[in-house]
Amino acid sequence: MTVLPRVGLIITGGTIDSVGADRLDLAWYIETGKRLGDGQLLAQLPELAQIAAVEEIPFRRLPSQALVTKDWLDLVREIHAIFDRDEADGIVITHGTNTLEETAYFLNLTLKTERPVVLVGSMRPSSAISADGYLNLINAVRVAADPASRGRGCLVVLNDTIFNGRDVTKNSTYRVQAFQSRDLGPLGFADADGKVVYYHHSVRGHTTGTEFDVRFMQSLPRVDIVLSYVGADGTMIDAAVEAGARGIVSAATGAGRPTPLEDAAFDRAYAENNVVMCLSSRVAAGRVVRSPGLAKRGFVAADNLQPWKARILLSLALAKTSDVNAIQQMFDTY
Repeated sequence: MTVLPRVGLIITGGTIDSVGADRLDLAWYIETGKRLGDGQLLAQLPELAQIAAVEEIPFRRLPSQALVTKDWLDLVREIHAIFDRDEADGIVITHGTNTLEETAYFLNLTLKTERPVVLVGSMRPSSAISADGYLNLINAVRVAADPASRGRGCLVVLNDTIFNGRDVTKNSTYRVQAFQSRDLGPLGFADADGKVVYYHHSVRGHTTGTEFDVRFMQSLPRVDIVLSYVGADGTMIDAAVEAGARGIVSAATGAGRPTPLEDAAFDRAYAENNVVMCLSSRVAAGRVVRSPGLAKRGFVAADNLQPWKARILLSLALAKTSDVNAIQQMFDTY
């Protein structure tokens, strides 16, 4: 008798288990306030029994835009507890797509396991015509159950495609092909023949290869994001400092260019309050680099991380050090 892999399923909410007003409700379903009950998502997928022994594990359900740092820290602890008890060979987490990429990167940096952890969501609710969540979940379980997924960091599976948690981002509000990795592409595919195929491997440090262990932490340093635009001044930067930010990510123009008034506010924040500044870009792809002038001013460059992911890494880095050169090394590594 074949012994199936064991996959834990943590349901955190999102579109994948939402229920709309009718089968054509593809946009306003969140307003119904309805979700599938415990066990109902699994019950609609008896095909999973051919792939893995899947067990649903209770966790709080929230819209992904409602998550806070404590939810992430608790999720890390829950995942480690499951693996420490040896209750699963891999874990799948259903998640709202609005902030799925942020949770994926946080787990990619903080989990201390080689076992597969896969985030999955959907762009259409469970009640919709052509709901994509059911096949997405089957594919996510396939990926989590596949031995080839070990040691690849936190993965994201949607639309038959496997992404690395560091590089993936949401690029469309409603369409099923919303998730992409614009600079680097996907790692592989959960394909139509039921096979999981990989073509790439991330070379950036992750999971067991990072110094970030948050299992015993209750909070992280505050880091805010400030967006650049024509005419932006230092008001938001000053407000972030006043609110207690230990770091600020600049979602700057082009290859990382704040306005002159923002630049002046950044310099004040660093000189007067030792607030670490990280330059990223508001554009879709490409690197932000640390010039000699930026290094002298105490800036960190985000490489090709988008602002919301740079915020995560900066917060984790500040929990260990305020040395900007050490933090820059972390950005160059992860």
